[in-house]
Amino acid sequence: MVTLVFLLILGLAGWTVSTLMSKGKHQEDIKNELGNIFESFKYFSASVTSLVKLLMKDSISSAKDDDFGPIKSNVIDLLKLDKKDKEEAA
Repeated sequence: MVTLVFLLILGLAGWTVSTLMSKGKHQEDIKNELGNIFESFKYFSASVTSLVKLLMKDSISSAKDDDFGPIKSNVIDLLKLDKKDKEEAA
């Protein structure tokens, strides 16, 4: 599937370049469409970058110390039990 998409894009790029080189009737329209594609790609890449930043911020904020509270209390309880066992053994 990826190979098919790649071949389609490669074929479209070759066809576009050959049409631009042959100085056809619709060169200006082709250039305008290429400009539109480039602008859309810029907006898409900016949106993906913003999404990644938001996801990173959310992941960092959700990993606060509050999330580890139950783990800390379990560890403290285990340490207390261990200390109590050592005291009873002595």
